[in-house]
Amino acid sequence: MLRGVRDRVRATPALARLLSLASLLLVAAAAHSGARAGGIAWLPLLVAGVVLALVTGATAHRWPLPAIWLVVTLLAAAGGTLVSVAWLVGALIGGAVALAAALFLDTAALRRARRSGTRP
Repeated sequence: MLRGVRDRVRATPALARLLSLASLLLVAAAAHSGARAGGIAWLPLLVAGVVLALVTGATAHRWPLPAIWLVVTLLAAAGGTLVSVAWLVGALIGGAVALAAALFLDTAALRRARRSGTRP
């Protein structure tokens, strides 16, 4: 079922771009609301953004989601009153770990090709 959804989305490039943008906006909204309001209100937004990106296959790379999380978290922190410093530190550490993991996964094919001596 998921493969069928992914294939239909990729068959329509405009829809894929729209869903990719929607997933980035949901993750950005989660980071902003988490930094400003706290609680767990940000969690459904984050889950929806990640699930939308993964289920539809809208993003070719994984790194934009944690990158937008980090950027919006830093912007929210620079913009005014935060819920707590602990939430900010946790969000930044979690985002940095997620970004490193996403970059590692996104470059796996390139590293594999370099080891085997071929170009991707």
